[in-house]
Amino acid sequence: MAALSTIVLQLSPIFIGTLILLKILQLVKRKYELTKSFREFPGPKPHWLYGNMREVSGDLDGLLRTADYGAIYKGVFPVWMGPLDAYLNMAHPTIVKHVFSGSDPKDEFSYALMRPWIGDGLLLAGGRKWDRNRRMLTPAFHMDILKHYVKIFNESTKVLVQKWRENPGCVETFHHMSLLTLDSMMKCLFGHQSNCQLETVRPAYIQCVYDVSDLIIKRIMNPIHHYGFLYSLSDNGRKFKYACDTIHDHSNMLIGERRKLLEKEKPGSRNIDFLDILLSAKDSDGCGLSEQEIRDEVDTFMFAGHDSTASTLSWCLYNLALHPEYQDQCREEVQREWGDNTDLTWEDIHKLSFTFSCIKESQRLFPPVPNVSRCAEKNITLPDGRIIPKGMRMAVSLFALHRNPDVWSNPEEFDPYRFSEENTKTNAGSGNFIPFSLGPRNCIGQAFATTQLKVVVPMIVRNFRLTLDPSRPAEPEAMLILRSKNGLYLNITPL
Repeated sequence: MAALSTIVLQLSPIFIGTLILLKILQLVKRKYELTKSFREFPGPKPHWLYGNMREVSGDLDGLLRTADYGAIYKGVFPVWMGPLDAYLNMAHPTIVKHVFSGSDPKDEFSYALMRPWIGDGLLLAGGRKWDRNRRMLTPAFHMDILKHYVKIFNESTKVLVQKWRENPGCVETFHHMSLLTLDSMMKCLFGHQSNCQLETVRPAYIQCVYDVSDLIIKRIMNPIHHYGFLYSLSDNGRKFKYACDTIHDHSNMLIGERRKLLEKEKPGSRNIDFLDILLSAKDSDGCGLSEQEIRDEVDTFMFAGHDSTASTLSWCLYNLALHPEYQDQCREEVQREWGDNTDLTWEDIHKLSFTFSCIKESQRLFPPVPNVSRCAEKNITLPDGRIIPKGMRMAVSLFALHRNPDVWSNPEEFDPYRFSEENTKTNAGSGNFIPFSLGPRNCIGQAFATTQLKVVVPMIVRNFRLTLDPSRPAEPEAMLILRSKNGLYLNITPL
């Protein structure tokens, strides 16, 4: 046994070295092919070792530089991720609209590391499976179902309002928004009372949802950990597996509880939700989703359904604190349209046009998902005649797209009047403003998220005055979603 262990230890460096060598040879071949493909796509000169990654990093300087490059290089330019690999970055609406008109799959390189967590749900699925499952799940976000969620959004936001009234002062808003959206989503989509906003000790499941996002980012930044075997031997790999197992167990529990409920309850005794649709949906052949597909979709929506909305809410509150004149206008509109009513209704939220313009302008400047990627299934001919070859990895910087000076005047300025009724047709046309992506693979839950935004922001503005904490400035950072590197702190004063 000892001899075997010695042999394994001796062979491990050889095995790892062979893997690295094979990867390098593969990338050398890819570099040759990419260099040929990029002849029609000029871009910033890459460093011989780290390419363009320092220039277009995820911090604010890198995000703004990406926006500048989008304007300089006519909306599309190559980004080298090192000496051997690259992708095309796009930041002009004409090009983005053309590319997103198809149903090209997600870029497997960018998203594959998430697969052990969310499986092959709508975010990662491709081809016929994606098309079939998308059709089956679309009814879960019909307006008639969303109307019933407004009450839940009110209830969850009241919990936050009470917490802040009891403990006013400086708060890290992203943490609170994340718990709020997670609480709402668990109630709306899965009928589960998590009480996560009130827990003094974070439940293991909630902690794992937090942990797995951070661990994926760390893995992306460490090329050695892209190899599953090597990652599984690391401390982060073991933490990631534990977090995924805990999340999957919780999802299985939710699914099992709902199956038991469906067996006992009378049809029509309650409003149907997302999980009901998952368990009952049938395709054109009369086949439902498999057990694995159901869990994959539950895990996918647990990831996609709360952090991105939490990001939107946090940056919107930040912008209202930064621009108190617009905050006051929102508050006046809410008081005028809402009056003395305790809760916002479905009808109320559609009257708050200026408040919603502030939400959209915040999404423009600080898109919750700053980058979206695709992989070309076939050659794509752009409107100017240039060709994106089959197999090319493509990334759209929504941060850069939403600040494109060809579309937006004074793009760095927060101006909610861009989204007034008279300006919407010219300033926010298809392809110009796409916080939920665009085309067939756009966000299926955008109406759900938008409805929640239209409830939460007015309720907070009605109850609190928001001001910045000058000692803790926000620093945007593009991770899986757009966060603030050092937290997003605001002073909360009850009204």
